[in-house]
Amino acid sequence: MSRTGGNDGPKLIDSAELAARWRVPESWIRNHTRNRTPKDDRIPCIRLGRYVRFEWDSPRLQQWLEKKRQ
Repeated sequence: MSRTGGNDGPKLIDSAELAARWRVPESWIRNHTRNRTPKDDRIPCIRLGRYVRFEWDSPRLQQWLEKKRQ
């Protein structure tokens, strides 16, 4: 599921799409967004009620990924 927040904004994607792009299980993505996960290990996300979305190509998501690569 992909949606755009406008022509200039980051593309919003769901956990299934993020998991596919990063080639990890969707459960791993969901586990890394939960409150019980240490704050530094949580994937930056947007919560829309019970729905969780990610800003693809956002600086926050890229910084989180770079930090994990080190």
